[in-house]
Amino acid sequence: MSGLRLFVRAMVCVSTLIWVVTVRSSGAQGLASADLSRLRSVGSVAVSPDGHRLAYTIVMRDRPGRPYGQLWIMDLATQKSERVGGEKDSAGSPLWSPDGKVLAFGGNQGDKTGLFVAHQDGSEVTSLAPTTGTNSPLPGTGREMAWSPDGKQIAFISSTPSVTG
Repeated sequence: MSGLRLFVRAMVCVSTLIWVVTVRSSGAQGLASADLSRLRSVGSVAVSPDGHRLAYTIVMRDRPGRPYGQLWIMDLATQKSERVGGEKDSAGSPLWSPDGKVLAFGGNQGDKTGLFVAHQDGSEVTSLAPTTGTNSPLPGTGREMAWSPDGKQIAFISSTPSVTG
């Protein structure tokens, strides 16, 4: 099966699972305002270069404040997914290294915020650098990180507070 077909099949599987969980939890009365905190959606998605894995975020709304993403990696052959990090961790913007052995992402893991990498199966999450957002007038546009062609370096965006004296 081609990588694109596996990708589409996996996304249908993930979307259906989210929809089924949401419908079952909302009961027979339809959607109520109290159900909003249980709604989930698929956020960013990245297919590994070899086409065997899919990194994706599930956008959660179960905490006060803004929605956040949880990062998952799906093995497309088995359609099994593993969460990257713990239940309270957040992550997004997954980006595979050119060889597909490492996944870079931004988020919060434990008490650290910033740029992280993990093995292709989601294990061994390592913090590379703290980040503090962007000073872009259009946040959220464009790519916030990029791998070098040889996969040995990552360029990323992070703003620093200005110092006034």
